[in-house]
Amino acid sequence: MAKKIIYKKQYIGHSEVDEIRKYFDEINDSPYDSRGPHDTKKNALGWQGCWDRQLHLEKIDNPIHTLISKLKNDFGDFVIYESSIRYFCAPFLPHSDIRDSAWLKQARQQNLSCGFVFLIPLWWQEHYQPGTAFYSSPAKLEEPLYVDMLEILPKFSEDSETRNFSIRQICHWQSPGDLIAWENFQFHGSCGHGIFSYDRKKWIKEFISIETWKYGSRYK
Repeated sequence: MAKKIIYKKQYIGHSEVDEIRKYFDEINDSPYDSRGPHDTKKNALGWQGCWDRQLHLEKIDNPIHTLISKLKNDFGDFVIYESSIRYFCAPFLPHSDIRDSAWLKQARQQNLSCGFVFLIPLWWQEHYQPGTAFYSSPAKLEEPLYVDMLEILPKFSEDSETRNFSIRQICHWQSPGDLIAWENFQFHGSCGHGIFSYDRKKWIKEFISIETWKYGSRYK
C-alpha cells in the first residue's frame, strides 16, 4: 500500500499564521545563525537550501503548541525528532527523511515507528508559486518523469541520478496556513515557478517543518 500524502487547505487560519510570525519576530534570535544555503554539485544552480530557526518549544506561551496539539488530535500522538521554521532560498533535489542506518536502529531500540512529516506554509514571495513534489524511485512507467517537468522542478547536473525519478504527486501550495503531510521515508523535494530569482542572501518562502515518530514499533 502506498504511503499517505495529505494536503489540507487552511489547516490553520490567517490569524494563527500572523500570530506565529509575530511571535517569532519578537524573539531575539536570527535564522542567519544556522547553516544556511550550501554548495552542491548535484543541482544545476550549484547551491541549495535554507536557514533553520528553532521552534522554541520550551516557551509555554508559544503559539506553536496550539498547532502541535491540533496535529496530535488529527493524526494521533507522536514524538518530534526535528523541527524548525525554514527560511528557504533555493530548491532541494529529491531526498528522503532517512538520516543513516544508526539513526534507524536507534528508533527501533526506542520502540518507535514511522510517523508523519508536517509542513505548514507561513509566507512566500509575491509571484512565486511554491509546491512540494513526491517521487517514485525507481521510476514508474505510468507516472510523469522528472525530466518532463523541469519547468517547475529544480534542474539537476549531468551526474545526478534525479533523471531516474518519476513524479508520484505534486502538492501546489495555495495559501499560508495550509498543511502538507506525508508518512516518512518518501522521496520528496521542492518545486515552484513564477516570476522570481533565487538569491543566496534572501529567502523566498517560510514554512514550519515538524518531523515525527509514532510510538510503538512494528519491528517488535
